Amino acid sequence: MPKKKTSPWWKEYLNYLDNSPQSIRSLVEKLTPKHTIQYVEKVRIKKDYKLWPFQEEILNAMLKHERSLILGLPTGLGKTFLAGAYLEKINKEDGLRVLFLVPSVPLGVQQTLFARRRLGVKNAYFISGAIPPEKRRLLNVWNAGFIVTTPQTFANDHLYAFDMMLKEARIMSKPLSYLSEILEAADFQFPFDIVVADECQRYIGETDGYSILLTAAACKVKILALSATPQLHAPHRLEELKKIFNKIEIFSIDNPSIRKYMPSRVLYITKIPTPNELLKVYRAIDIIIAEKEKEIKNKYGSNHLKVNCTSHPECRKLVAFKILKFRMIENGASSVLKYATWRIKELNKPLKELNGKSIIQLYREALKACFNHKLNVAIKILENEIYDKAIIFAEGVEIVKQIGKKLQDLYGMEKIAILVGKGHMKLEQQASALMQFKEKAKILVATQVGEEGLDIPTAEIEIWIDPPSNPRKWIQRFGRILRQPTGRKIARIYALISTQTHERNKLLSVMKKTEKVYGFTQKVVYRTLTQIEKGQKTLTSFMKKLSN
Repeated sequence: MPKKKTSPWWKEYLNYLDNSPQSIRSLVEKLTPKHTIQYVEKVRIKKDYKLWPFQEEILNAMLKHERSLILGLPTGLGKTFLAGAYLEKINKEDGLRVLFLVPSVPLGVQQTLFARRRLGVKNAYFISGAIPPEKRRLLNVWNAGFIVTTPQTFANDHLYAFDMMLKEARIMSKPLSYLSEILEAADFQFPFDIVVADECQRYIGETDGYSILLTAAACKVKILALSATPQLHAPHRLEELKKIFNKIEIFSIDNPSIRKYMPSRVLYITKIPTPNELLKVYRAIDIIIAEKEKEIKNKYGSNHLKVNCTSHPECRKLVAFKILKFRMIENGASSVLKYATWRIKELNKPLKELNGKSIIQLYREALKACFNHKLNVAIKILENEIYDKAIIFAEGVEIVKQIGKKLQDLYGMEKIAILVGKGHMKLEQQASALMQFKEKAKILVATQVGEEGLDIPTAEIEIWIDPPSNPRKWIQRFGRILRQPTGRKIARIYALISTQTHERNKLLSVMKKTEKVYGFTQKVVYRTLTQIEKGQKTLTSFMKKLSN
C-alpha cells in the first residue's frame, strides 16, 4: 500500500515537539546522572504541598501497615501526592532509599520531575534502558537515593541471576517463603528501603515488575502500589495480589469522605442541529446497510449478523459502512473526507431513493454546505468559557488534527497541544505533547486519555466531540477534571450531540453502564446551541442550580 502523505503543518508540529524544551528526549538526558555516584546515598523527603482532608484519612490508613499495601484510587484523586506524603512520613533519621517503578519512559520523566519539584529531592534520577548497561555500571547509578526506573531496567541489573527461581515463584500459590530462602542463601539484599509501584496493574503476572514486587516482599521491604483501575481487583487478579500484599485498600470516588471535597460534576449534553444535507447522507447509508445485511442474512443465515464477522467481503463492507455512518455524525462531515470507504461501488452508484444521485455526491454537497458542524461549536464554547486549561476529546484522529490545526492557527502552536495514537505520533512525541500541555499550552486536543504509560494533566473544562465508546473511556475522560480546584468550583464537561441521530442514545447508554460498573454519577444538564451562542451563565448561578 502507498505510504500516507504527511501534511507540512503536521510535520512542523512533530518537529516542534521533538525540539522543544518539553521534549521527552531532552528531559530524559537532563534527569539521568552525569557523574559517577561514588557512595550509596539516602534522601530526605520534604513535600511542598498539603493534602486534602480525605487524603489525610487515606494516608493514616496506609501508615498502619508496616510491610506492604495496595492503594486503589480513581484517576484524578492524587495518587502520586499520597505516595509523596507517605514517603515523607516514613522518613528515617538518616534518610531513605526509594525505588519508584513506572511502566514507561514518559511516566518516568513525569514522576522524576515530581520528586524534584514537589518532594525536594534535587538528586532524584530517572534510569532507563536509554543508558546502556555498561554506562549504568560505570556511573554506579543504583547508588542514588531516589531512583525512578522501568521494571525491565532494574530487573536486568539486579535480578538476572535469579531468573529461573523467579519464574517458578510467579506460578506458586505461596511464593514468598520459597524466595526468601533462596535470596538469603545467596546473601542478596534488596538495595532500597521502599518500592513505590506506579500503575501496578501492569505488573501482575509474567512481568519484570511482578518479579520485583515478589523479591521486595520476600526481603521484607516496604511496598506501596498505586492503581486507578477498578478491574485490578477482579477475582483472578486479586489472587495474584494476595501473594504479595498483606493489605488491599480500595477507595471509591463516591465514598462520603472523598465526595464532600470534590468539585461538583456537571455533564452538559449540548444538542447541536445536524445539517440537513448531512442527515440525508446518514439516512442514505442506512439504506445501503439494510441491503448489505439482507445479502449477508440470505447467504450466511440471520445469526451471522450477530458475530461481527470480518472474514467475508460482504461483512467487511458492512462494518465499513457502519463506521462511516457513525463517524460522520459523531466527528462531523470533514472527519471522514479521506476514508477509503468512499471508493466502494455501492456508495458511487446512482440510487432511485436519491433521485439518481449517488451517496458520495450527496456527501460532497453536505461537505460544501457545512464542513464540520461540531468544530465551530467547540471553539465557541472555548471562547465563552473561563479556564486555565481545557481538553477536547474525540475518538477520530482526523477531527483531532482538524481542531488542533484550527486552534493553532488562532492561538499559536505553543498554546495548543495535540495527542493522537501511535500510528501518527511516536510514544516520545505523545509524551512531549503532554509535557507541552502541562508546562505551556492552554488547550489539549486528544484522541484518548493516553497510550500505555501516559498521564494527561488535569483541566477545568472538557469538550467531548463524540460520546465515549465504553465506560472505561468515560471514567478516563472524566478523571481529568476531578481534581480539587482552588475553591469549590464545578467540573464541567460539554458533550456535543447531533440531533435526530443515534448520538444521544449512545451517550446515555454508556453513561448508564458507567454508573452500573463504576458507581460513578454526575449531574446532567441539557444545553442548546442557542444557549451556547448567547454565552454561559455565571458559575454562581450554576452552583445555585446544583444545590436545588
